[in-house]
Amino acid sequence: MTAEAPPAVPQRLAERFAKAFAAFVDEVRAAVTETIPNPALANTPAFLAWQTRALPQLEEENASIQKAMALFLIGEERTILQLASYQSGLDKHLDGLSLDFAGFDRAKTLDQLETSVVMAAYQVCAAAGIP
Repeated sequence: MTAEAPPAVPQRLAERFAKAFAAFVDEVRAAVTETIPNPALANTPAFLAWQTRALPQLEEENASIQKAMALFLIGEERTILQLASYQSGLDKHLDGLSLDFAGFDRAKTLDQLETSVVMAAYQVCAAAGIP
């Protein structure tokens, strides 16, 4: 009996995941930047947690995902699969951090983008046969 090769992940799914994560991070960065001048929001514990902890972590993760996408394009799938598997739980990783740190309207947008990341990560994992 020969070992089966794992299913190949379609490039469009890997790209969707990388783009969705980048869009989420871009929106968090914009929300933080635009909220700084508003003392009513910028002096809250929720905002400070996003500014000092969550955003820097998300930016590092985004850099890793974008690098993994570059590796994917030259044939190395393992890294993007590992990151997609981890990010399929993004909502859990951000548990305790309120998305409304920059106001209600921004929270709706962030929630939609976060959902897009989770769905895209799940699709990558499903294509690779990762439960």
